[in-house]
Amino acid sequence: MSANLVPSPVTNASPARPETFSQMPQWGGPPSAPPAEGGIGEIVSRSLAAIKRYRWLILVVITVGVGAGFLLTRFVSPMYVVQAKVWIQDNSGGRGPVNAPGILKSDQAWVELARSFSVLDKVVSRLALHVVPETEADTAVVRTLMPSDKLRSGVYRLDVDGSGARYTLFRIPDTDSEKEEVIEKGAVGDSIGRAVGFQWQPASALLGRDRTVKFEVLTPREASVALATNLDVTIPFNSNLLLFQLKGKSSVLLATTINVLVSQFISEAERLKKAGLEVSSTTIEEQLKLASSQLNAAQAAYEAFKINAIVQPTENVAVSPGVTGTLNPVMGQFFSDKTTLDQTKRDREALQRIIDDSKGRGGRLSIESLRGFPQLMGSNPQLSQALQELDVAQAGLRKLEETYTDQHQLVKDKKTQIERLETQTIPQLITSSYAELKSREIEMQRRVDGASVEIKRIPTRTIQEMQLKREVDIASSMYADLAGRAVSARLAERSAMSDVGVLDTAVAPRFPTSDTSLSIFFLAVAVSVGAGLGLALLLDRLDKRFRYPEQATHELGLDIVGAIPSYNNPRSATARLEEATQLVEAFRSIALSVRTSFDGTGPVQLTITSPGPGDGKSFTSANLASALADSGFRTVIVDGDIRRGELHAVFGDLKQTPGLVDFLADEATLEQVVLPTQHHANLFVVPCGKRRKHGPELLASERMRILLDDLRSRFDAIIVDSAPLGAGIDAFALGAATGSMLIVLRAGETDRKLAQAKLTVLDRMPVRIIGAILNDVGVMPQFKYYHYLEGYYGIDEPEPSSAALLGAGGDSRRG
Repeated sequence: MSANLVPSPVTNASPARPETFSQMPQWGGPPSAPPAEGGIGEIVSRSLAAIKRYRWLILVVITVGVGAGFLLTRFVSPMYVVQAKVWIQDNSGGRGPVNAPGILKSDQAWVELARSFSVLDKVVSRLALHVVPETEADTAVVRTLMPSDKLRSGVYRLDVDGSGARYTLFRIPDTDSEKEEVIEKGAVGDSIGRAVGFQWQPASALLGRDRTVKFEVLTPREASVALATNLDVTIPFNSNLLLFQLKGKSSVLLATTINVLVSQFISEAERLKKAGLEVSSTTIEEQLKLASSQLNAAQAAYEAFKINAIVQPTENVAVSPGVTGTLNPVMGQFFSDKTTLDQTKRDREALQRIIDDSKGRGGRLSIESLRGFPQLMGSNPQLSQALQELDVAQAGLRKLEETYTDQHQLVKDKKTQIERLETQTIPQLITSSYAELKSREIEMQRRVDGASVEIKRIPTRTIQEMQLKREVDIASSMYADLAGRAVSARLAERSAMSDVGVLDTAVAPRFPTSDTSLSIFFLAVAVSVGAGLGLALLLDRLDKRFRYPEQATHELGLDIVGAIPSYNNPRSATARLEEATQLVEAFRSIALSVRTSFDGTGPVQLTITSPGPGDGKSFTSANLASALADSGFRTVIVDGDIRRGELHAVFGDLKQTPGLVDFLADEATLEQVVLPTQHHANLFVVPCGKRRKHGPELLASERMRILLDDLRSRFDAIIVDSAPLGAGIDAFALGAATGSMLIVLRAGETDRKLAQAKLTVLDRMPVRIIGAILNDVGVMPQFKYYHYLEGYYGIDEPEPSSAALLGAGGDSRRG
């Protein structure tokens, strides 16, 4: 590693510290990280860096994609599109007094009819589209192949021998793992392929001799589905045109297919319309017969009801002109009888009261009460005559009493006559009248009760009559409506016209409508470019190695102390001088940053380590120590990498032992392990010493503290080169001993996940992490602000040859 040192003047080493040496003053505050770009600028910069890093991968992906696209264009055939137009008749306005309605009411229904299997299946059958020959020359041979119910779809090959007399039918397997299947062998002229559902008997003249015919057989429904996939049927907005478009590879076959399709569509539309009219006419005729039967039945029921109810009372009554309220005769008779009944009942009850009063008067009736009963007088003339006789007798008695005494015979005879009338004649007549009233009341009650029953039945009969009449009216109206519709249906069936007609037929185009070869090629180029860039960005995101400054500041939380450019040892002396100058300036900057990170009350002491091996920590330690020595600091570098340390070889032909481990094991003194170097009088080295099994434990011992105390009293700068953080406890023990630490991160090499894990452990230890040194930053754009201006360096006076650049074959990426 001695070849990795930056050149410095050669002077004689001195182990003793001059008495007149004074510590150089410190200045400035702790270094700060360079301003990190954020947002879109940082993303773009990182993306460009990833693209540059993976440019060869991107180029390979693009090359493969372009090649694949070119190969795909060889298998793409040009596409043709043929069109035909059909006119749809508008039936909304009508073309006469009677016209047939359209079979379909919406535009979408016409489209669905055109794409229906009832149309497509017949097109497939007429053009034999279920058979697809490999070459157009074989079309005439395979067009006669018709499918049966046992059809077995697949790819077949028919071989005809040289004599043209024998054939062999093969079935080509779907996968390469299967073998060809011999279906049958036979003589030309026989039926071919009956075992797989073929109805095919091509003429020997079509087959010829020594010929191979390869074709694919589909089921008719599969062929219809394939035809529907390439068929586009549309109706422009607010238009009566039905536009058919069919795309495919053969322009002639496309034109023939779409013309047959249009013809079949029109035939199917006419068939559906005629069938619909026939069904409609038949249905209406059947409904008319049923309506006639229902009308006859309703009329018969209504007639029978009227015959049965002709002698029964009803609510029907003739209304006299100008009279609004004429009563029904039945109702009038009922109310008349009811009035008579009530009057008779009142008369009987009044007579009963008179008879009951006579019992308290010795059987004599109250003549005054009888006289106040005019209805009784009117109904019984004998009683009225008897009362008149009584009045005459009483008048004669009063006259006789004026002349004669009560003992006179005339007076006695007159009293006897009055007595007989009051006690015999009138009571007998009253009894007879009471019996007559009682009998009349009973008779009237019977008549009223009978009339009441009949009156209650009148509404039921009336409602029943109305229902029967309504049924007759409904049946009559329905019959009349159906009779008119039947006549219209028969006329519409006889005068039906087609709803659709061909407007434009299809013609085979001379040039393809679209050639996708160029599109596929450019698409392949675009996809390959996108895939290459995407793969590069994905690999960049998945890359766990350190590649960007913001990964140190943002992810690891480290300040960037400085950056070390790559040293590639070019052949040109000018280029070598430029790279060496860049290294010198880099370590000068790092040394300055390290010095300003301490307060100046004590020596500079720190441990330099890295997450893993190969990050350049030893190279950084050696050159940083040399830069500090060049600055006038008495500097000692301690090789703390007791496992693989080689600093004794970096600074010349120094011995490995005795060294650090020997001092810690109390087997050597400080004067024995601190060795001067030939590069600078202010630079001293403590080798790693003898390799020991328990060396890491010695680094954390009290002897290590004693060593550092002694070194602090003798030197201004103590640099400890440690083993990597991932190697064990060495770096942690040395960092705790010195109290400060620098982390070396090598671009493209350092494992960020490992670094993050070890820094987490360091967070729990009494170690001040000064920051990170970015090693081997190269010429990547993300590190351009960490470089130094090219060509802007001083020109020294000629020096002895011993001051020339050491280790021209060195590489800053080692160590």
